[in-house]
Amino acid sequence: MSSISPRRLRIAGASLLLLLAWALAARIVDREIILPTPGAAVGYAAALLGRADAWSAIASTLGRVLLSFAMNIVVSVILGVAAGFRRRLEDALVPVVAVMKSVPTMGVILLSLIWFDSETAVLFVCTLIVFPVLYSAVLSGVHHIDSSLMEMHRVFRIGRSKMLRRFVLPSLRPHLVAGLSAGLGLSMKVIIAAEVLAQPGSGIGTMFQVERARLNTVGVFAWSLLVILITAGVDYAFARLRRRYGSRG
Repeated sequence: MSSISPRRLRIAGASLLLLLAWALAARIVDREIILPTPGAAVGYAAALLGRADAWSAIASTLGRVLLSFAMNIVVSVILGVAAGFRRRLEDALVPVVAVMKSVPTMGVILLSLIWFDSETAVLFVCTLIVFPVLYSAVLSGVHHIDSSLMEMHRVFRIGRSKMLRRFVLPSLRPHLVAGLSAGLGLSMKVIIAAEVLAQPGSGIGTMFQVERARLNTVGVFAWSLLVILITAGVDYAFARLRRRYGSRG
């Protein structure tokens, strides 16, 4: 029987302390509309998993996250690799990326609601916020490529497409895996925040807004728990990817 690692014990202990603090605070407040108990939130979350509209909302949000994330990956890899080998392009993109990093998320959401319909607005917001994270990861990976190996490829006149497939992209893998892990978690948060205001036909953010309108604090906490579980699952999957591929060039 394998022993539990000290790290997992610390995480479990911290999680238990957090739950105890939540339960104690809920008992002190003693008003469910302000702060429900952990048991009430967990029970409501379990009930949500038996509802078709809840699964539809989860599927809709995950679909938007994956679609936006896939578009961000393609664009960031293309521009990141190109900018990494073309200093003029990198310099031209510096102010663009700087603006995308510093623009307030709420301002972007509100403007996107003016410019686009609810579905497009959610995707636009996620692209604007997440792209700099992935682009910076790709660009950093290109900058860390061994210049002597690049020169060797030029001496032997290896074609650009072959060099890209067999050398550049594999060299970017550790940086890209780290960027994907951070970017996907951020995409989930941004998409849900945008859904709360845009209120598309179905989505986790829409369900948050519905529960808020009903003054159902238990429902808000329950959906929060479900989002935490989904995000934790994504983080776990990418942690395994990082252990498997992160150290390989």
